[in-house]
Amino acid sequence: MRRRSASRAVVMSMALTCTAIVVTSPANASSSHRAAHFRVGAATVSFTPPRAGKVKNDPADCAPTGTFDGPRKFAFEEPYKDQQGSGHYDSGDAFVDCNGNGRWDGNFLGGGSDSPRFYDHVADKVGARAMVVSHGGRTVAVEVLDNEGAFNVYLQRIRHRVNADGFDIHGIFISSNHDESAPDTIGISGVNALTSSVNAYFANYMVRKSAKAIERAAKRQQPARIRYAEGIEPANLRQCWSSYPFVDDQLMPSLQAVGRHGHVIATLANVSQHAESLGFNPSEAQKRWVSADWIHFFRQRLEHKYGGVAIEMAGSVGSVETPEVFSKALSRIPQQFVDEDHPAGCRTLFDSKGGMTPVGYHGETQALGRALAGSVITAFRKRARPSRSDALWGQRFHICIPLTNKLFAIGAHAGVFAARPGYTDDCRTRFPVAPNGSTSGDEVKSEVAAFRIGDGTFASVPGEVFPFTYLRSFMGPDDMPKPEFPLPPWVMAHMHTPFRFIDGLGDDMVGYIFPRGNGVGVPGEDVSGSDTDRFGCGHSDDSEAASSKTADIAGDALVRALDLHGGKPERIVQGRYVLPGGTRSRDPLGGPEIKCNMDMTFHFAGRAQRVWTPHRGSFKPAAWMSLDGRRQARPTRNTRGYLTRRGERVWLDVFQDLR
Repeated sequence: MRRRSASRAVVMSMALTCTAIVVTSPANASSSHRAAHFRVGAATVSFTPPRAGKVKNDPADCAPTGTFDGPRKFAFEEPYKDQQGSGHYDSGDAFVDCNGNGRWDGNFLGGGSDSPRFYDHVADKVGARAMVVSHGGRTVAVEVLDNEGAFNVYLQRIRHRVNADGFDIHGIFISSNHDESAPDTIGISGVNALTSSVNAYFANYMVRKSAKAIERAAKRQQPARIRYAEGIEPANLRQCWSSYPFVDDQLMPSLQAVGRHGHVIATLANVSQHAESLGFNPSEAQKRWVSADWIHFFRQRLEHKYGGVAIEMAGSVGSVETPEVFSKALSRIPQQFVDEDHPAGCRTLFDSKGGMTPVGYHGETQALGRALAGSVITAFRKRARPSRSDALWGQRFHICIPLTNKLFAIGAHAGVFAARPGYTDDCRTRFPVAPNGSTSGDEVKSEVAAFRIGDGTFASVPGEVFPFTYLRSFMGPDDMPKPEFPLPPWVMAHMHTPFRFIDGLGDDMVGYIFPRGNGVGVPGEDVSGSDTDRFGCGHSDDSEAASSKTADIAGDALVRALDLHGGKPERIVQGRYVLPGGTRSRDPLGGPEIKCNMDMTFHFAGRAQRVWTPHRGSFKPAAWMSLDGRRQARPTRNTRGYLTRRGERVWLDVFQDLR
């Protein structure tokens, strides 16, 4: 969701109340050595904007006289006069306000650069993809929207519509895949910084179609088994970041539902990458296309291989920008700070090898999607395992986030966020939304959720979460811009199951989410207004955070939800990795943690051979453990702990200073 100028950083209003919504119960969930049985259905429904004239009684087509004759290629565009001869609506053009919301509702894309972007071509369809899973009288629906980030008010309307249509599904978990080439529903991509780009007609259309996808999936349920696998992103991708720190999640936990005759019903993969290759494309034509970006090619390859419905679920995408695609494999071990030239912005830690795939829909966009899908296919071929647990539950908590971002508050007052209300008094007082979207308040109400499907647990985080927020990293206090603040709860240690998913932009969209100690340049929090930290690193994303406190608030609620069903968290111990020469290190590969005008070169010291803790001293673990609790043969940049001989997971907390 990153923009190139601070004036575009007027994003959503957001809110932590301790109201719990119990969605389902685990009841008498069982686990055995045999594959568990479920009923599963899946469906996809397009909400691609129809062409003009294709919607009967289009509510936006309210001026039949033809006086307002500005070009309108798609439905849901209000009539206007193209007074500036640009071929699209411009600020100041006369228009017919069919719905009385005080703005022109039209063809705005969300995200990307050079807003406003008026879509004029559909490269591939965008829509809603749903999977409904039942067992023992319990039902959970999982849906992902092709959207930059849908607000909770729209997601609540989807749930209410499904229930109103007679479907008794209370465990409905909806997220967005952060597609920055889909029609906008956030509001910050308008003709100016204080005019919303939300098209109310399209938002209603998206709600209807998204509800229909869940309903169709529910009707299509059939006996099935679920299997899990975990892929890793291809080695020929060079990861890019927009803001410090430079931590990613290369792992792609994946789920596949298979019918009793062997046919695939649905394949869901969790990928921690931005979908913005077209939104930042230097081609002015492709920048204005409606598309699911690389996710289109990702899903296309999975569906060609397996059939069924392919679903890409965003993971920890915060600051993790579109990677560059090369012809040769790159080292997965950091080398040095590189400020690389790339349309979406690219601070990276890796030197390149081979030729780079050119940007473009049939270049980088296609290559990235197909390469990521290939890794998921390989994982299912080599490492798939059936879910042995039949557990099925969900839990949701309301949270209330203080609105410390003053630009967000200004945007809310101006009506930029369209349908989203503001709150105050610990979210006990709600401010209504005026017809033009204007609201007040210094808090906004949001949600977090957790749900389980057999051997997989999902944590729904309501925004673009930086990977190190809940997955941790090898950083210590001295590596943080503001070392005085502790880290949020280690959410992964509370999930327990063999496979663990971060459902990014889940249940809501509140902007960027990062540890409080990493907040630099949040408007209203930093008097200096600078987005550059003490290491010389930029924090362009932080201006699009509701508050630097969001990670703590959301993390506390997430672990409450998880612990209600999973009990105590897995063991967390403070300690260090022991490198081949005997040096104790936070990082199992060496150091230092790379910054921008200091500590710019990484020194690989060999892979850690042992672990050291204050109580046990130095010892060799039975196995290493990844950031999502999976066994590893050797330490990597994805390592976060170790396994004991009994198979117990132990999370190694390297953040604190130890004597």
